[in-house]
Amino acid sequence: MNVISTHLLLLFMLQALIFTSDVVAEQKPALHWGYVHFPPYFVETAPGLAEGELAALLQRVMQDLQLEMRAQQYPNRRMINLLNEGGLDLAMVISSVLTQQHLYLRSAQPVAMMELAVYWQPGTQPVRQLSDLNNSRLIVMSGYTYGGLREKLEPGNGLIRQLVQIEQHRLGIEALQLDRGEYFLSYRHAMPPESEHQLNYHILDSIEMFLWLRQALPNSGLLMQQIDALLERYNNEAQAAPMP
Repeated sequence: MNVISTHLLLLFMLQALIFTSDVVAEQKPALHWGYVHFPPYFVETAPGLAEGELAALLQRVMQDLQLEMRAQQYPNRRMINLLNEGGLDLAMVISSVLTQQHLYLRSAQPVAMMELAVYWQPGTQPVRQLSDLNNSRLIVMSGYTYGGLREKLEPGNGLIRQLVQIEQHRLGIEALQLDRGEYFLSYRHAMPPESEHQLNYHILDSIEMFLWLRQALPNSGLLMQQIDALLERYNNEAQAAPMP
């Protein structure tokens, strides 16, 4: 190989290296989003693939921002622990779940409003306030904080006689039918539609759910501003849309 050919080859290799470096520099790592099984908000259809109302909202945000996202479903307790360890880039949860809120930025507006309700079978004494659960057996979701209410419900605090923990909302109905507990504390929007025909219920509270972004991410402040702007735009579009 002559000197000119060698120089041309070296020039080509240098240009290719520069081009590759630029591409790598432009590529941003996928944001790690963690969620739990929580229909109709989040439902895993395949490993790494989620559907549901809020899953679709987050996917739309990521698409508009031209960002990649890596989705992963976790058991309730594992997801909450991972979130508070700063191990997730994105989450959609209520504020009381985060004991380490300084690790995250919170969306300006809630992404959902959830109604917290107590369910029971016909024939069971009705509940109209928290004190009506006195000395009862209560079914709860494992790892859920219920807007900070969970601490008051521990049996040692004198209100609840026994807590029965389950992993999914549908299992709460089964637990009631099997008399594992007298009442089930659940988010109304997450309950199967037929549950309100099978059970009695009373709404105790409404709790806001927010989008959280890990603060240690590069340019997290700017990114959250962009997310907030998109969420506001989506909300305005939904309000302006004609009624079906």
